[in-house]
Amino acid sequence: MVDSCFRCGAELGAPPALCASCGAVQPFRADLSLFAVAGLPETYDLDVQALRTQVLALQKGLHPDRFANAEPAARRYSLEWSTRLNEALAILRDPLRRADYLLQLQGVDALGEQVKVADPELLMTQMIYRERLEDLVAARDLSGMEALRQEVDTAVTGVVQRLRGLLGILPCAEPEAAGAALRELQFLDKLFGEIGRSEESLQNA
Repeated sequence: MVDSCFRCGAELGAPPALCASCGAVQPFRADLSLFAVAGLPETYDLDVQALRTQVLALQKGLHPDRFANAEPAARRYSLEWSTRLNEALAILRDPLRRADYLLQLQGVDALGEQVKVADPELLMTQMIYRERLEDLVAARDLSGMEALRQEVDTAVTGVVQRLRGLLGILPCAEPEAAGAALRELQFLDKLFGEIGRSEESLQNA
């Protein structure tokens, strides 16, 4: 399917938001994925800097201020596109949210409230990490917390690499394995935040 400008009929590029020929902002396409909204291929191994550069360029051209004196429909379209672009940047630049989004596109809700963490190894890992953090906070051991931060950061890198393999070809052929990796990444991401807040609290005490 080739998208064409509703005003002049010219062929539209990707994403089909602005007509390069007449400059008209196009009706918002709610059916487009976040990748398509950003004009990028649907992949987990995404160049985040390229994503940021692309979205910022699109936001500049679609900013509602540019259409402040346009007809109401154009103002609405620019606002809808801009809002969706902000969402695309927020979700796709994050390895955790990007993986979750890709799985949801194929109907897999790996992080839903109804999903229970059944992996005993992950449950044990969570318990050990949290006990270590509690002990470090109680001992006010900032150097130990920094070492733990680095350890968790290394673990995050490992899980992201695993997800790159599992989501390298879409749709994912092993959604259960990808979901398990995603839940592990979610835990590590939360733990990383808890370590940072604990360090800040001790430093300001």
